[in-house]
Amino acid sequence: MNGTANATKQVLIAEDDDHMREALQEMLSEAGYRVIAAEDGLEALDWLSRVSVDLVIVDILMPGLGGPELIRRLRESSQYAAIPIMLLSGYADLTRYRDLPVNGVQLKPFKLSEFLEKVQQLLGPRS
Repeated sequence: MNGTANATKQVLIAEDDDHMREALQEMLSEAGYRVIAAEDGLEALDWLSRVSVDLVIVDILMPGLGGPELIRRLRESSQYAAIPIMLLSGYADLTRYRDLPVNGVQLKPFKLSEFLEKVQQLLGPRS
């Protein structure tokens, strides 16, 4: 995979599980994306106030500001409304979250290749 093809794309991961966050960060970095990692929704908002990103990946359950509230806040802000959001969840039944305005959902556990393919679809053509 040509990592330099994605060098202009920046991804923010909001995931409270250290192992999952680090694995996703490493995999996306190896694929050539610039990656910012946040441990919760508040840290994600802090990052977003300082940098621009092309994709936000949000875990559904996080301490403090959880995924659903983070997504709602992003969609309510004209500054972030157009940024694609991928929801990560360990729940097989996402019925109660079906109204969340996300662009994609990735259920855990998953194959990293499957996850990377969804990221690439959300980010569009490579630059």
